[in-house]
Amino acid sequence: EFPRIEAAGALLPMPPAVRLCHTMLAAGLSSAPAVTVLLRAALREPLMNVADDALELRLLKMIELLVRVDFLHTQEQVPRDVSEYLAIVRDLRFYDRELRRDTALSYQLSFFLRKHGFPSKRHMLGPYALKVCDPEERINFEPVEDRPFRAGMVELPTARKKRHLEAVGWRSIEVRSKTWAELETYEAKAAHIRGLLKEHELLSL
Repeated sequence: EFPRIEAAGALLPMPPAVRLCHTMLAAGLSSAPAVTVLLRAALREPLMNVADDALELRLLKMIELLVRVDFLHTQEQVPRDVSEYLAIVRDLRFYDRELRRDTALSYQLSFFLRKHGFPSKRHMLGPYALKVCDPEERINFEPVEDRPFRAGMVELPTARKKRHLEAVGWRSIEVRSKTWAELETYEAKAAHIRGLLKEHELLSL
């Protein structure tokens, strides 16, 4: 309800304002007036006071990407101060500690891809940690772990990540842990990787 958000906006500190704005956009609610009120509440806190690995910065990065990619009409309607704030957020460095935390899948995927000449680098793209990618060619191999998500989500986080990467010019190739676990030998894993590289025209025949 916008009147309630507007009334609360002047009183909200930065963390809850950012969380509320992110929750609203992630649920597909993109009212430009509400986004404006919440981000104006957030911008009262100087970004220099926000750590580069803070949850609030990750959420701001996601808000910026959601507005830029999913809600162009909202982007066109927000006032200049909010637009400039989002531009600053876009340029800020954000570091997700998960970038350096390998799972068995991400570690093995990186290993087998390197064996086939893929650089398998780590890279931050907006709010997203890419553990197995080629930043120069904008190619990401996404290790998708089997995990439950809460019911009723508008879009699964893995699907949103893939869509966002593709929207900003990346190719994102998913490798699911269930599929990987079924490849029981070194040779089977190597053949699977080679098949993926050929399928996506990343390996010379």
